[in-house]
Amino acid sequence: MGTVHLINLIFAAAGAVLGILGLIQTLVCRYLDKETRIFFIAFFGILEGYVLFIMTREIIHGFTGTKWVTLSRIAFFGQALLSSVLAVLITGFMLYQSGEKDITKSNSFRISFTLWLLYAGILISNLFHGQIYSVNENNGYSRGPYFPLLMVPPVLIMILNLYILWENRHKLSVNQKRAFAIYVIVPMAAMLVQMWSFGVHLIVISSVTAAIFMFSYIIADQTERYYIREMENHRLKVDILLAQIQPHFLFNSLTIIKLLCRKDPAKAEAAVADFTAYLRRHMESLQSDLPIPFEEEMKHVQAYLNLQKLRFGDELNVAYDLEVKDFRIPTLTLQPLVENAVTYGVRRSESGCGTVTIRSRSFPDRVEVCVEDDGPGFIRETLPDDKERSHIGLQNVRERLIQQCGGELLIDSTPGKGTKVTIILPSKTEMRSTKGLV
Repeated sequence: MGTVHLINLIFAAAGAVLGILGLIQTLVCRYLDKETRIFFIAFFGILEGYVLFIMTREIIHGFTGTKWVTLSRIAFFGQALLSSVLAVLITGFMLYQSGEKDITKSNSFRISFTLWLLYAGILISNLFHGQIYSVNENNGYSRGPYFPLLMVPPVLIMILNLYILWENRHKLSVNQKRAFAIYVIVPMAAMLVQMWSFGVHLIVISSVTAAIFMFSYIIADQTERYYIREMENHRLKVDILLAQIQPHFLFNSLTIIKLLCRKDPAKAEAAVADFTAYLRRHMESLQSDLPIPFEEEMKHVQAYLNLQKLRFGDELNVAYDLEVKDFRIPTLTLQPLVENAVTYGVRRSESGCGTVTIRSRSFPDRVEVCVEDDGPGFIRETLPDDKERSHIGLQNVRERLIQQCGGELLIDSTPGKGTKVTIILPSKTEMRSTKGLV
């Protein structure tokens, strides 16, 4: 084996190892979004195939015989075809990262794909006339008179990719621009050099090295985006929780506690305990997104209702009918429903009085928790403006039920009769019946 072929084999082997490492990293990295992961799996898979074709060609170089010649021809065709596919993949990925929802509708992608079809057509036609390149009966490779024609489509695709990168530079992050610039420029430079100086496969090692750098920058970009999303989600969660605590409820509760300190210190002490428990449950919910025992959620509900009872006295009645309590529920899903029942149900009735009923029922495939009030009710299609906060609160509860346990939230309201809101939780474990009142 000659020196040049040995160098090419070493480059190809190194590229194969780097390609496998990139593929493994793609599979294990948790920061990549679904589309990016799919892209890099396809990208490194095709890159690995491209490198293996080159390794095959270098290993069998010098072997004579029909089967070796046929294998060489397959290897040359395969490496040429797969290398061009990588350029089209980059076109699509850049467009996707730039915000294109459907890259197949992009004129840039259509041009890139059309150029690739032209390139593939030239390759296939060469199998019949050998004017682009040929492998002779002695397993020797030589370029034909029209070889430069083969290079036109991939060079145009790379120029198009440079244009896409420039045109969308304001839509890409710094890491994204670095990633695409490296992969577009470095292999293109190596290919142009190799067009005029055939020998060492510079394009192999340049493509693999550029791919690794591109992958590293994309991982850095996705990791940064991941942590930004986490911070935004945490901030949103805090905003939701704080929004659920009505300012007038806090002020009224503190005012009542202040009055009780003078009139009934024992009740004041109990009210402070309820107020503390209420706030603690809100703050503790920031620490975990996992469902909590139903009885823990009920403690939060009871703390809230105890404070409201101090304010409204006999005008607010509460009834419990809990058939089952041994299950888990997403945190802060029941309390907002009870709060709505008091604020927009009982207190909006003509008399200002009413009853809030909390029920739980166990079924073979689910557990249902219902919050009912005998207030004025409403028609959902004509939800009054002053209930917009209630509507947002219900939507937040619905989203937590879906995300944390695949649950549902059903609303049944009849004007003049009241409102019933039902939480449906899939039953994953056997429930123990604990019928009775809290």
